[in-house]
Amino acid sequence: MSVLEQPFVGGTGEAPLLPLGRYLPLLPGGMIGAWLKQNVPVGAWLLDPIGAHPQLALEAARDGYRILITSNNPILSFMLEILAAAPPRREFEAALAALAASKRGEERLERHLLSLYHTPCAACGQLVAAQAFIWQSEPLRMVSRIYRCPSCGDEGERPITPADIEKLSLPGNDALHRARALSRVIGDPSASSAEQVGEALKTYLPRPLYVLTTLINKIDTLALPEDRKRLLTALLIQVCDEGNTLWQHPAVRPRPRQLTIPTQFRENNLWLALENAVEVWSSPAQPVQISVYPQLPEGAGICLFRGRISALPPSTMPIQPAAIISILPRPNQAFWTLSALWSGWLWGREAVQPLRGALERRRYDWYWMSHAIQRALRELSRHIPAGTPFFALASETTPGFLLAAFLGPLTAGFTLKGFSLERESELAQFHWQSVPTSQPAPAPISPKPLLQNALQGYLQARGEPARYLTLFAAALSTLLENGLLPRRTEEIAPDDLARLQAKVGEVLEDRRLFVRYAGHGQAEESGAWWLSDPHPASLPLADRVEKEVVKFLVQHKLIQRNQLESSLYPLFPGLLVPSRPLITAVLESYASPVNGQAHQWQLRPEDEPARRRTDLTNAAHSLKLIGERLGFRIEGDQPMVWLNEKDEAVYLFFLLASSIISPYVYQAHRAPPSRCVLVLPGGRTGLLGFKIRRDPRLSEAFQKGWRLLKFRHLRYLSEYPYLSENQWEDLLNGDPPQWEDAVQMRMF
Repeated sequence: MSVLEQPFVGGTGEAPLLPLGRYLPLLPGGMIGAWLKQNVPVGAWLLDPIGAHPQLALEAARDGYRILITSNNPILSFMLEILAAAPPRREFEAALAALAASKRGEERLERHLLSLYHTPCAACGQLVAAQAFIWQSEPLRMVSRIYRCPSCGDEGERPITPADIEKLSLPGNDALHRARALSRVIGDPSASSAEQVGEALKTYLPRPLYVLTTLINKIDTLALPEDRKRLLTALLIQVCDEGNTLWQHPAVRPRPRQLTIPTQFRENNLWLALENAVEVWSSPAQPVQISVYPQLPEGAGICLFRGRISALPPSTMPIQPAAIISILPRPNQAFWTLSALWSGWLWGREAVQPLRGALERRRYDWYWMSHAIQRALRELSRHIPAGTPFFALASETTPGFLLAAFLGPLTAGFTLKGFSLERESELAQFHWQSVPTSQPAPAPISPKPLLQNALQGYLQARGEPARYLTLFAAALSTLLENGLLPRRTEEIAPDDLARLQAKVGEVLEDRRLFVRYAGHGQAEESGAWWLSDPHPASLPLADRVEKEVVKFLVQHKLIQRNQLESSLYPLFPGLLVPSRPLITAVLESYASPVNGQAHQWQLRPEDEPARRRTDLTNAAHSLKLIGERLGFRIEGDQPMVWLNEKDEAVYLFFLLASSIISPYVYQAHRAPPSRCVLVLPGGRTGLLGFKIRRDPRLSEAFQKGWRLLKFRHLRYLSEYPYLSENQWEDLLNGDPPQWEDAVQMRMF
């Protein structure tokens, strides 16, 4: 069985809202639980040796499993403890009320901090608390404010005023605040990590830094029970992130990975951010039992080990995991550096020690990542039974990240049993197993013919052009299956990625085999590739998905979205996984959400098969009558051809109940494309537009002049009095499809 025959494991919905969610790997809700249900008995022990996402352990525990998770990041460890406890909203509000009522001098702390963000309403002049101020970074200056006035209702983004500039004069000395903020993280300003901490501090303007230091100092001295202080610390973690300058305005890339200040950014109102953090941290879920190693939960629950897995030798672990589950984090210099900064602010220098490596390293590439994964796994494979499954996820994948995700477990002693990748979300799933001994080295094989066959085979199976990432994944998979990837860490070279991409590029540049559709950029990754000879290819993937979704809708009067996806994924495994947007587009074309709920759908009455057969019969009858009225001779039914007195084909009509136009637009016909008309329900045009936007080959073929005629417009034309051939030609385009113009792709 090829590793690419592995079905994708679906989730039950979108990722839950979590604190610091913009830094966490993307993890759809229910995905971990779905895999566990298929592979591991309830109540078994699990191990997460990387600990990159608290939701993974929480979901496993809530599904009845016991999980040992290792976490080297104090921020993530603390988040996991609070989220597992699932404090109700009222407890956060009580803690926040105590903080708000505390005094700074003679003034309530809440009043003092809110006053720092007061701005005059442009309409009525009343002072209101701005939601945010907008800054430009080069040169650094405040340019506007965002607010909503409770007095007159004026809201939106307004130009800055002199009063807003005056508000930038703060109590105390900014240099002193920064020196203290630095000293809480590192003791020696000359240390090698001081420069990185200084760079992180530059992402904080004076006002948010003053507010944060004021809040941290106040919480330290507040006479509150320890559990209330922990809740305030949780809120403060979210505010620490809200206070930096990594909030691009408008938000184009909301998931920062580098400590790079955007050209224009938001300075958020941090007291409002503190209040809003209550919603982010409050959980309607039931609490999960959590203990700190070596204490173990009595039943389903979480055991947290604060540290790296290397500090917990598998030979001394009191558990025998039935499975390993992890989400591999994409390298994130911003989050890892800020985590060290926040840990020092909240808990002192000692808390920074586990993250000192993040303060000393500036560059994280695939080579570093593959070794980091290998170090986390190398001891495990020697101490767990052969055949122990390891389910790994990787989100927002790139070629380098994929290579690291392949090589890390492979060089740690695991063998890959299955791999799947959802292209749109760039979410990869790896199904590994531990093996007792290293595999023998394979006989040398030339990679070029292997890659040619693999990429051709993938495109033939897909039936439509593919982006670079999935082609690269197909190449990686075939190299792994043929033993051409390194199996020992010392065999990994820093230039492996460049050499592999060069080999893939050499194969794709062979115009006897492949054609390329250019994307928006010049980079190789921005394009899409297709076969020079497409004849052996399957029906396009999007068309096959449409067929299967409709089949499922017809068979089941009422469907659950996750049940539909679970039925689709085995049909389209490996690199053929249909994207959620594609599934949604098909559902919206044929079905309606039940009571407005996006997880429950039913087939629309007009799309019942019997109704559509009648529509097709009526459409054919109308076209025949109109053609005869215009003096044409009618021939055939699919296509229906209108012939003139010279027996020349003037119009060809293709009648469809679906949006599956590929069998027609890719073929040559008796008339040019401008005389070829696709006749279909109006409800299909949105889905067809979606397909055209996602498939450059389909877009190119359609834009040669093909025309659309909706059933409803055909009915109108059939009733049009005194219709002439010229009027017909003019009116044919009278009800155009309501989609944006497809991006026209150029073929090299």
